Parts: sequence; C-alpha cells; structure tokens
Amino acid sequence: MCRRGNHSSARAILCIALSLASAALSANDPRTLLGPHSGHWQQAIGRLEVPITRTEDGRLRHFTEHCSAVAITPGPLPIFISAWHCFDGYRSTLDPVQVVLPREEEPLMLTLISSGGSMLEDWALLRAQRPIFTAGWIPLSPSGPESGLRVIAAGFAPTQNPHAPVTERRLVADTACFVTDSESRPAASNCVARQGASGGAILTQTTSGSARLLGIISAGDGKTVSFFYPTQSLLERVRRLR
Repeated sequence: MCRRGNHSSARAILCIALSLASAALSANDPRTLLGPHSGHWQQAIGRLEVPITRTEDGRLRHFTEHCSAVAITPGPLPIFISAWHCFDGYRSTLDPVQVVLPREEEPLMLTLISSGGSMLEDWALLRAQRPIFTAGWIPLSPSGPESGLRVIAAGFAPTQNPHAPVTERRLVADTACFVTDSESRPAASNCVARQGASGGAILTQTTSGSARLLGIISAGDGKTVSFFYPTQSLLERVRRLR
C-alpha cells in the first residue's frame, strides 16, 4: 500500500495505494487481461506475496501484501525488482517472500537485497533463492522517461469472478497510455493500474519491438494517473549485483 512517509510533495496528498483501489475489469476499463503465453516480456512479470507484520490499534497483525515483481536479469539466479512500499512491515526472519511466475509450477522464493526505504525511492531489489531458467527478463531502459512517451503498464490484479472460492489474480496491462510528467518525483503517467500492480512494470519498446523497463509502478488513483519510479537510476546498482 502507498504511504506518505517522509514524502513532502503536495503530490503525495493525491497518492492512493494501488492495493486499496478497485480492480474489477469493466466495459470502460482500458486494461487488457494477458494470457500466460502471449509474449516474452510477460514471462518476466510475477505475482509477488510478501508476509507483513504491523501493529494496528495496539494489536500485532499478520497478513500478506499482494504486489508484482519483474525479472530484470537472466537466470540462473535472476534479480527481480518491485516497489519498496510492498515490504513496509516485512521481517525477513518470518516467512519468505515468494513470486509466482507464469511457467513455474512452484512459487519461487526471493531474498530482499536492498531497497530505497521510502516512497520517494520506491524500489526494491530481490534475488532468486534457487536456479530458474523458465522466466523471461526485461532489461532496464538506459533512458529516463519523457513526457508524451507511449508506455505499457503491466501488473497483477484481482479479476471479477464472483464464483471463485479465492481471489484470482491475473496479469493485466494498459497498453496504450503515456508519460504525462517526466519531471515530477515520482514520474507520472495516465496509465490505469490498480490493486496488486504495485511493483509492476512501466514498459517502453525499442524500434525492433523488444521491451525495456522504464519504471516501477508505485501509486495512483486507479483511474486517471499512475506514478512510477524511473529505473534508469538503478542501472549501475544492478550491474554491481550481477
């Protein structure tokens, strides 16, 4: 969920947690449900589950934060990226973080390597705990966001299925949206991203059609604006980890 924390920007007042916004697909919803085998870059995005412990109303509460994560290096031990706020309250001595990938039968356990530590630096880097070769991966874009640039916003979200015994989360994407403010911190887009999309991908495409990760979905209102952390600043950090 999105918290203001030490974020002093007036934009933080507008920040609404993606984990609290409605995610039911409807006729006027621009997002598209993506099949598990419909594209290489889609194999790099997984459904993230983070065990969280927080004190609320004087009581210790345990629950699972549902977000998204993106593989940004190849196997056998790929590095994943997600949003810091998904780990606010995470204690590594408890249950491990896990990601569910499209072509893996079992969840992949992840180790949290480092994170930005605030909504201003809303990023987290994780590494797979066992070798994996079936996941795709999306390289970080060497270029930062530019206003007017066409992007794709992709992440996992609940789908509208009243007969399902448990909440079904599927990969959904807004495939025709734009960067609206590249100078703000975080950057802004008009992409629709809702519950569970935090830590998901803001993608661009090269002239050859391959995908590049421009940013990490951070927050938004679930209707007209999604904020994202540009990943260009993490290039050198990721290189040192490989």
